[in-house]
Amino acid sequence: MELIDSIRQAVEALEEDRAEALVKEANEKGLEPLAIVQDGIVAGISAVGKKFEQGQYFVLELEQGGELAQRLVALVEPRLSPGETASKGTIVMATVKGDLHDIGKSLVSLMLSLAGYDVRDMGVDQATMSIISEAQRAQADIIGLSSLMLVSMPVQMELIRYLNDMGIREKFKVIVGGGPTNQGWADHIGADGWAPDAVEAVELVSKLMAKGG
Repeated sequence: MELIDSIRQAVEALEEDRAEALVKEANEKGLEPLAIVQDGIVAGISAVGKKFEQGQYFVLELEQGGELAQRLVALVEPRLSPGETASKGTIVMATVKGDLHDIGKSLVSLMLSLAGYDVRDMGVDQATMSIISEAQRAQADIIGLSSLMLVSMPVQMELIRYLNDMGIREKFKVIVGGGPTNQGWADHIGADGWAPDAVEAVELVSKLMAKGG
């Protein structure tokens, strides 16, 4: 539909005022809310993510697009039925103990939320047992651990060791990320996956959930 495609284009171009006006128009015209979200807003933010991967957009634009998409979804949300907004899975996100960096982790949390996941963002400087306790309370499918400092990276490994020692490692998939991390580090500590940025983190989570997360 032309109006929904215009929403997609406006989100991709980061035209905030135009995108909001178009979503309001789509609501007023009674267009299918799920189509507005999936074919308009989410398709637009996916295009933003592709431009980020291709180097056409940078982190600032990715953040701007994510925040725009979140505002637009909020405009449509009252019209969505509970079944249409059902979560794809639950993810606990945290920056580990000793690390106060928040931007990258928050961006991943935002992108996962827009992709349909129930994200519990615990914030920064989170102790290992606090993260595990929250994952148990939330019956999480995946635990996401961010570390932007070399000195805090061992905490990612510590959490996986704790899960093993507690006999609950199989209950959770664990993914890691952050500037000094890489796939080799993830393999070394026994994590289930690693992603270099928010776009690939969403793809990683989708793959893990498809395998039975």
